[in-house]
Amino acid sequence: MHPILFKIGSFTIYTYGFLVFVGVLCGYFFCLREAGRENINKNVFSDIIFWTLIFSFIGARIFYIFTDFGNFLRNPPEMILSRSGFVFYGGVVFGVISLFFLAKLHKIRFLKLADIIVLGVPLAHAFGRLGCFSYGCCYGLPTDSFIGVLFPKESPAGELGVCVIPTQLFEAFFLILLFIALLFIRKHKKFDGQILSLYLILYSIIRFGIEFFRGDPRGNVFFLSLSQFISLILLIFGIFLYLKLRARSRKI
Repeated sequence: MHPILFKIGSFTIYTYGFLVFVGVLCGYFFCLREAGRENINKNVFSDIIFWTLIFSFIGARIFYIFTDFGNFLRNPPEMILSRSGFVFYGGVVFGVISLFFLAKLHKIRFLKLADIIVLGVPLAHAFGRLGCFSYGCCYGLPTDSFIGVLFPKESPAGELGVCVIPTQLFEAFFLILLFIALLFIRKHKKFDGQILSLYLILYSIIRFGIEFFRGDPRGNVFFLSLSQFISLILLIFGIFLYLKLRARSRKI
């Protein structure tokens, strides 16, 4: 693990931030190409992407604060300004809401726009999980198996002092598979919203399973982790959305 990519004097480039930046950049250019295929003005699309990302990062930070609200009350600046500490589902919720209003503002069909943007999400997210691995956050449960990773003592996972399951790498792997699956689905797309709804279904299943092996504090809802609880909600919503949109497309 290399939390610091390189330093030039007092100027430091952190691996986590660099990989998140690379992921966002890859996702953006991929989606920009898709927007061109759908005859959407690229300047308008870039503006939509910019503001969606801003609100997504805000949402991801807000959800992170809620998962550890006690620590936030003790030291608000540290949690607000930390270079890590984002909850992906918070970014999804705020991102979708902002995208809906931006689509209305620019008079573009929301579902058509969402199908384009959601293609790049797992690609960007995979890079983000590699960033998590480099920093040592979002780690797994302690393990004695050969897959265990011992993180540096100064990292969040390293504070445990034992080997943990590298859930970051597992999720990155499944996110790449999800990206490939969505590309295949795009070639056989039958209706607007199909890619969005299938992304919600498939990622919810992936995340629900990964959560069984996570070891970092994330908050709970009854006997489920907060992320598992949100996964169930999004899974049900994704199935409902898919069936509703498919039925509507068959009536047209």
